[in-house]
Amino acid sequence: MRGTLAAFWLGVGLTWVVFAATGGTALDLRVVAGDAGARLEQAVDQGALAGLLAPAAPVIGVLHIKKRTWGLVTTYAETLAAPGARAAGTPDVRVVLTMPGTVTDTNAPGREGRALLWNGLPGVEPAWAESRAVNGPALVFVVAAAVVSLWVRARGKAG
Repeated sequence: MRGTLAAFWLGVGLTWVVFAATGGTALDLRVVAGDAGARLEQAVDQGALAGLLAPAAPVIGVLHIKKRTWGLVTTYAETLAAPGARAAGTPDVRVVLTMPGTVTDTNAPGREGRALLWNGLPGVEPAWAESRAVNGPALVFVVAAAVVSLWVRARGKAG
């Protein structure tokens, strides 16, 4: 019975390592100037060389969202840069961002409830925020597995 429990927990540990190493997503949304006006381009999970292989049009603004799963905790990072917004004649807007979990770091000058606020599009310095959220279902699974393991081990010693 001890070998079965050890194998189970070894499997849980290896699964966590695999998910932690591969559990991430990056999304880039770019507003670029085109012949017929501004257009929106997106790139999902593109590597660093993707921009070299297919150069993009001049960028008005970029929203970069990154999600990384670490098993029981998920981290999020969002960056908004709009260096060409003023030159393109984009009017000032109010940027409102609500992130999952608890905000751990940001350069937002204001908050409204859970939302982060920036007055106007960012210029040279991008607007950014980072947050962390607990993966509730994974936490419940780990606690339940630990309780069952302890119960099986206690029954094995008693019998």
